[in-house]
This record gives sequence, C-alpha cells and structure tokens, in this order.
Amino acid sequence: MAADGYSRMLASEGKRGVFCSQGGPGIENSFGGFAQAWADSVPILYLPAGSPANVAEVKPNFNPQTNFAHITKWNSSITKSSEISTQMRRAMSALKNGRPGPVLLEMRSDAMAGEVDNTDDYSSPNSILNSPSLSNVKDAVKALGNAKKPVIWAGQGILYGAATEELKEFAEIMQIPVITTMPGKSGFDERHPLSLGAANRTAPKAVWSWLKDSDVLIGLGASFSKTTFGIDIPEGKFLIHNT
Repeated sequence: MAADGYSRMLASEGKRGVFCSQGGPGIENSFGGFAQAWADSVPILYLPAGSPANVAEVKPNFNPQTNFAHITKWNSSITKSSEISTQMRRAMSALKNGRPGPVLLEMRSDAMAGEVDNTDDYSSPNSILNSPSLSNVKDAVKALGNAKKPVIWAGQGILYGAATEELKEFAEIMQIPVITTMPGKSGFDERHPLSLGAANRTAPKAVWSWLKDSDVLIGLGASFSKTTFGIDIPEGKFLIHNT
C-alpha cells in the first residue's frame, strides 16, 4: 500500500500517508493492508467513504468502526458536517502521538453532502514529546556503567525519530554492539563493526550469542512485543527501554 510506504519513508520528517477509498468493497479490501500497518506500527490516516446513518448499522453494510477496531489505534465517524474540524483534530492527535499506528475516520455520505459553515477554526494538533524521570535516567546510567556485556536492540522508532546518527554515535562511544529488528533495518549500518545484524525468528548466530550472554539489554525505538514471528528476549536481563 503506497500510504504505508510513504509513512515508513517520511515519518521522520513529520509526514504521514493518507489513504481514501470508496465505501463497501473499498473498505473491505483495504483491511489486510491496515492489519499489516497495525502490526508494524505504521502511522496512516484512513478516510473511507461510509454509508448514510440510517443504514450504517444494517447488514450487509460494512461498518468500519466495528470491524477495524482491533487494527486501528483510534477510529470514529463523521455523522454531521459540523463535526469535521473537531473529528479531524482528534484523528490527527492520535496519528501524531503515542505509539504509531493507523487511525480511521469514516466519512458518512449524508454528512459529506451537508454544508459546512466555517473551517477556518481548524488547526492541526502538536506532537507531544515525552521524557523519562530523572530517577529512571540515573538508574539506566548506573546499570549501563556496571554492565559486563550490554547490547542494543534498535527498532523502527530509530527511523521514525531520525536518530540513526545518534544511535551510531552512542554505540561507538560506549562500544556496544547493535541488533536491529526487521522493521528497524537500516537504522544501523549492518556493515559497521558493531552490527550484529537484523533479527526475527531467523537471525545471525552472533545475535543469539549476544542475547543469551548479555546482562543489560538497551531497547531503543523497539517495543519488545512477543510475537510468533519475532525473536524472544531471554529472561533475566536488565532492560533499559526507550521507545
């Protein structure tokens, strides 16, 4: 899906893919693409056309709010033309903040046929930056200073945050080897001497060795989610997690 690729390439510049489709089969056939975007934490704004309110809940009409509930971080419908500014602001806030993922705002056909008095009051919400507490930072620094065999686990968040150079500098200063997740590939040059390679269920031998023997695991831009296709994190590691 082009919107997926656009977001993966340009989210670091504050740009997100937008996808529009017809209602009915257009929404239904897009489900697989958004399920993948949800699994990979890809921010996409989806604006599908929708059925008018009087038949939206009537079978066999496809209700995207119900059916997309588990593969979107936020979804809603515009039921009146006067809601456009408010609903778009909510959609963009969800798109820009928190863990990345697709959001859906259904455009009900009867609402889209209505008149809009004024859209000049719309302003896109800002992205909210979060930071750890000072005590957590101190704990992380202490653990890192005492580590015998630390390893960095770098994910897609490195790419979204345009932090590839910072990751390289950190790894080189601390002389810590780097593993990247499959979505995080290219976040750290695999030709670099400190690169152990990219990992999922299939991974270079060095990845398994370092994960097994490491005492401190530094997660940067990665979720540590347990999946059937990802690599399992061994028990007993001190985790420093910065998403």
